[in-house]
Amino acid sequence: MLWWSWVLLWTLLVLLGAAFLGLMLWRLVRNLLALLRETETVAGEFAQRWDDAASGVQRPVRAAPEPALFTPVGQALSDYRFGRDQRETARLTRRIERKDRMGQPQRISDIRRAERKGMFNG
Repeated sequence: MLWWSWVLLWTLLVLLGAAFLGLMLWRLVRNLLALLRETETVAGEFAQRWDDAASGVQRPVRAAPEPALFTPVGQALSDYRFGRDQRETARLTRRIERKDRMGQPQRISDIRRAERKGMFNG
């Protein structure tokens, strides 16, 4: 074969390979964009359903807590203790109210704890 036929053959092969890669890349980008549009639609529908469901809840849905990576240790400890005391008081109040509602006798420890917290039963 002549030298120019080799150049023509390799040029044709390189151009065909580049066209094939370009076509595959175009299909990939087109499919990726369609996937992103579908994901956006699904996320919008999910957000709408979440808002609709959250609107019927009496207590608001709890927001994600802020990261405490740079919070000083003393402040983090006091926040934890404050939250723990609030949860304990709420649990105690719910238990006392439930026992009152059901006509069951109260636990002496609950009554004493409620009196220490300034809550009086009766």
